Amino acid sequence: MLSVVLLLAAAATPTPVPIAQTPGSNVTVSICHAQLDKPPLKIGYTNLAPRPATEVDFTVVGTAGIIQTVKDVGRFATGTQIIHVFRLPYGTTPLGLSSARCVVTKIVYADGTSWVNPNPP
Repeated sequence: MLSVVLLLAAAATPTPVPIAQTPGSNVTVSICHAQLDKPPLKIGYTNLAPRPATEVDFTVVGTAGIIQTVKDVGRFATGTQIIHVFRLPYGTTPLGLSSARCVVTKIVYADGTSWVNPNPP
């Protein structure tokens, strides 16, 4: 009987949905969570490029369209996970927040080179 209960519990566990990545960006987004409660917008990502980044820009998109654009400025070393919290624009509607996705639109590297998304949302 115990094995049946364990089997049912395992079957009921949802499989996590992978976060869509931006091809060519050298950034892996691990967290893209938007809500009206605090923290309103949480983005977690890792720079996979062989050089540090100094700016990473995102467009946050929900089912109703673009929610916000975000510019994260700092020094982001290769392989280090970054988790930052941002404000949402005043009057943001909750429509589409639960399905928000963070698309990398631009990266500026410490050596002055940059990458711009050729297909921004």
